[in-house]
Amino acid sequence: MLQRILDSHHSAGEFVGGRIALEDRDGAVTEVSEGTQTIDPDSAPVDVDTPWNIGSSTKTFVAVVVLQLVDEGRLSLDETVERFVPNLAGADRITVRELLQHTSGLHEYADEPVVVNDQKRFWTPDELIAVAEAAGPVADPGSGFHYANTNYIVLGEIIQNVTGHSWDYEVHTRIAEPLGMTHTALAGADLAPGFVPADGGFVDVTFSMDPSVGGSAGALVSNNADLLRFMTALADGELLSPESQKAMETFVPGNDYSEYGITHRYGLGLESYSTDAITVLGHMGTGPSHESFMGFDAAHGDVVAVTLNTNNPGPQAFMALETLTAAAAG
Repeated sequence: MLQRILDSHHSAGEFVGGRIALEDRDGAVTEVSEGTQTIDPDSAPVDVDTPWNIGSSTKTFVAVVVLQLVDEGRLSLDETVERFVPNLAGADRITVRELLQHTSGLHEYADEPVVVNDQKRFWTPDELIAVAEAAGPVADPGSGFHYANTNYIVLGEIIQNVTGHSWDYEVHTRIAEPLGMTHTALAGADLAPGFVPADGGFVDVTFSMDPSVGGSAGALVSNNADLLRFMTALADGELLSPESQKAMETFVPGNDYSEYGITHRYGLGLESYSTDAITVLGHMGTGPSHESFMGFDAAHGDVVAVTLNTNNPGPQAFMALETLTAAAAG
């Protein structure tokens, strides 16, 4: 079943290399792969152990760290953030919860020309936040969902301020190391090849963007085995208190995906994708040269991870939904 789903999307020319992994309700894990590591005709097949950039799936890791700090009494979801990031415009009106849920009204730095036209250099979090501030807010805090990577760059700074350690250090020590996730880390200079569709084929864009542009909003690398471990632990309530788990899974209306038959909602670093057949909780990731989706079907107990070495937003989510729908039916 997994191979059929993956082959169908690969045959449609959606990616160079891809992987799907499923952990069923009994704990059995199945993983399949398709395609190649590069666009060279002689390239080796996809290696399931190779870490690829998971893009915005990074946000769920950051959200778990923030919620663990809430559980430890070092943060409150509904306090404003001026004591952590006093130089942020409107910090006295924006809450931790609003950052996690993309309801802060902060602007998206990644769309601004100053960043788009200079993506290969190292950017500090302060610089990225300043770009967003210069563009001005898109809405008042708490007025509705407006997805912006800026929210999670700010959350990364809050983690640094509260713990004295970088956000990725906290992800490693709190999540990756305890769960044995040996292929999950901050993206570096050894990033695996990645591609984008172009003119009926693909072009290599591996180093088109410095990982700092994604930062705490999207700079982790991982593989399917690690993402399954993380999603399983999250679904089983191993990472958060019941109160924080409930808060994470409290959703507001998100993006309009009705043309695909999908209802999208956003919680605290966690997305909900519902069709007529299934509801999946997890997160989609779009990186500059790779893609990911990780999620779980709470109703049936199945967990999925999809990773692609190609930036082509959409297929990873469809494959994940198809996989979990088939698993639930089977």
